[in-house]
Amino acid sequence: MARSLLRWLSNPQQTRYNKANVANYLVACGLMFASSLVLPLTLHAQALQADTTAVDTAVKLTPNDALAAVTIRPQRIAAGKRMELAPLEVATAAGLEHVGIDPLKIIRLDVLVGFPGPAGPQAGAVVQLSEPFDINDLNPQLLDGQGLQRDGKFEFLAAPDPDFIYHQVDPSTFVLGTKIFVKQMVAPRKQPGKVASLIKQVKAEHDLLAIVSIETLRPLILGMLDQPMQQLPPSLAQDAQTIIETSDFAALGVNLSDSERVQLVLAGASEDDTDRLEKAIARSMEFSLETFVTEFKNQFTDPSPTAASVRSYVDRLSASLAGKMTPVRKGNALVLDINEFQSVAVVGTLTGLLLPAVQAAREAARRAQSSNNLKQIGLAFHNFHDAYGNFPAAAGVDDDGKPMLSWRVALLPFLEEDALYNSFHLDEPWDSDHNIALLERMPAVYHHPSRATEPGYTVYQVPLSDKSLLRQTEPTKIQEITDGTSNTILALETSTEAAVPWTAPQDYEIDEDNPGLDLFTNAMTQMLFGDGSVQTLYEGVGSEVLNALYTRAGGEVVQVP
Repeated sequence: MARSLLRWLSNPQQTRYNKANVANYLVACGLMFASSLVLPLTLHAQALQADTTAVDTAVKLTPNDALAAVTIRPQRIAAGKRMELAPLEVATAAGLEHVGIDPLKIIRLDVLVGFPGPAGPQAGAVVQLSEPFDINDLNPQLLDGQGLQRDGKFEFLAAPDPDFIYHQVDPSTFVLGTKIFVKQMVAPRKQPGKVASLIKQVKAEHDLLAIVSIETLRPLILGMLDQPMQQLPPSLAQDAQTIIETSDFAALGVNLSDSERVQLVLAGASEDDTDRLEKAIARSMEFSLETFVTEFKNQFTDPSPTAASVRSYVDRLSASLAGKMTPVRKGNALVLDINEFQSVAVVGTLTGLLLPAVQAAREAARRAQSSNNLKQIGLAFHNFHDAYGNFPAAAGVDDDGKPMLSWRVALLPFLEEDALYNSFHLDEPWDSDHNIALLERMPAVYHHPSRATEPGYTVYQVPLSDKSLLRQTEPTKIQEITDGTSNTILALETSTEAAVPWTAPQDYEIDEDNPGLDLFTNAMTQMLFGDGSVQTLYEGVGSEVLNALYTRAGGEVVQVP
C-alpha cells in the first residue's frame, strides 16, 4: 500500500490536478491511516494471545501439590523504557555462553516449589521462549553427556546430578528440575491445583510475581514458627497466629518495566476469615510503628533543637508510613500497593530508618522472652517456698559447709525438669566428674535470648550479700522480707561478661560502692522482684536506690523507678 502511494507521488504524469487523481490519493491516504490503526491493534492482540498461551502452558505444567510459584518475564522487563541503559547485551552474551540461552528471549519463567518428600526438596521450572529451542543446545557442562534418555515413554536429558533433569515440552518450551517433580509437571491432570488456579487468574499485570499457598503450608508454618512466636509479646504472637490461620494465600507482584510498583496481596478463605485477618494486620502494624517510634526516639533524648527536630520527623514519617502501608480490602483480599518509591534516595533513606526499627523490634521481642524466663523462675521460687516453707539458699552445701550446687539446680523440679534434677549427684560439687557433664544440658529458661554466652553459662543470677533476699547457705522465709517482696530484688540479668556456669554456686556479688556493675546492657536490665513481678531498670538508677532494693530487711523507703 505504501509502495503504491510512493510510486503514484513520484510519477510526474500522475500529478495533474483532476478528480480521479484526488480520489485515488484520498483512498490511498485512508487506507494508510486505517493500516496505522489496525497494525498496532493486531500486534497488541497477538501479544495478549501470546501471554494467554504462556499462562495456559504454565498452568498446565504446575502440579496440584505445588506450594509456591515465582513468575518472571525477562523479555517484557528488558523491553521496558526503564531498561534502556541496562547492560542487556551483556546479559545476552553471558546467557548464551554459560547456559546456551539468550535470557531476553525468555517470555516467561515459572519456578515451582513442591512439598519435600522422602527424596528431599522437590522443585522445577518452566521455561517458555519466543522462538524454538532444543534442550540439546544447552551448555554441555549442564548435561551429563549421556544424551537423550528414556524412562518408559518419558524422554529427558540428565544433569551431572542424576536427580536433576531437562524435558522438552514443545519446540519453544522445556522444563527442568528434580526428576520426581518434572514427571509430576508433565503428567496430565483433570483440574488445576491451588497454585495453578492462582497463576491462571494473573495475566500480564506484573513483571515478577510470587504466589504462596498458605492454606497448604499452614501446619508446616505454624510448626516452624512455634518457638520464634514464643519470643514475641503475647498480643503480637496471637495476631501472627491469626494471620497464618486465616490466610488462604499470599502474592507479591512487582512491576519494573514501565513503573516502579509493588503489590502485596493477602487473601482470606472466607469473609469472616478476612475480617479477622484485617484486624490482626492492623494491630500488628500499629504495634510495629509504635515500637519503631519509641525505640528511635529513645536514641535522641537530649533537649537540643536537632534532637527535637529528629523526633518531630519520626512522628511525621510514621504517620505517612501508616497511611501508605495500610492495605485496602477488596473482597476477601487485602491489597497493599506501593508505587511512590521513585528514587533510590527515598528507598535508601527508608531502609536506613527501618533497619534500626527492625532491630529494635527484635530486641523488644527478646526482652519479652527474657522477662518471661524471669517470671518462670519467680514462679518456681514461690512453688519451692510453698513446698518447703522457705526459699532455697543460693547454694546447697555439704556437711562441712562447702557450697555444692546452685539454686538453679534446686529449682529444676519446679520448672518441669524432674528428669534432669534426678540426673545430678546432689552429694557432689557442681564440677565433679559426674555433675560437670550435665553443664551442657542447661534448660532453656536459663538461656538469655540475646546475650551470647558460652555453652552452659547463664546471666540469670541472684544478688548476694548478707542482706540480700537469698543468702549464700541459709534459706529465707517470706516473713523475713520485711521491706516487702515488691521492693526487694530476687534475681536479675547480668551482662554477658559476668555470666556463670548455671550449676555452679556462683552469683552476682553486690558491690555497694558500684551496685550496677556488670548489670546494664544497652543501658537497661530486667530484674525479678520477690513478689514475682519483672521490671526494667535503666542505667541512670541511683546507687542508693539499687542498694535499697537489694536488701530484704533494710527498712529503707524506696519507690521502684
